[in-house]
Amino acid sequence: KTRGVKNVTDPAAVAVIQYTWGRLWNSKAYSACSNMPRFGHMKLLNEQQIRNLMSLLLDPRSPVNQ
Repeated sequence: KTRGVKNVTDPAAVAVIQYTWGRLWNSKAYSACSNMPRFGHMKLLNEQQIRNLMSLLLDPRSPVNQ
């Protein structure tokens, strides 16, 4: 709920979108001891799958944000 992006062109949303993409792509870049898998770096998910996951996490209408 706190990170829902209402407008992707909003300058405030750009930082959240970049952080979310980077964290999903390579979580070790943000925290070396992270237990979260490096989805993109290790090719566990492709780019489209990561985009879908970001939509689920960031869309205010998503069930995650209700």
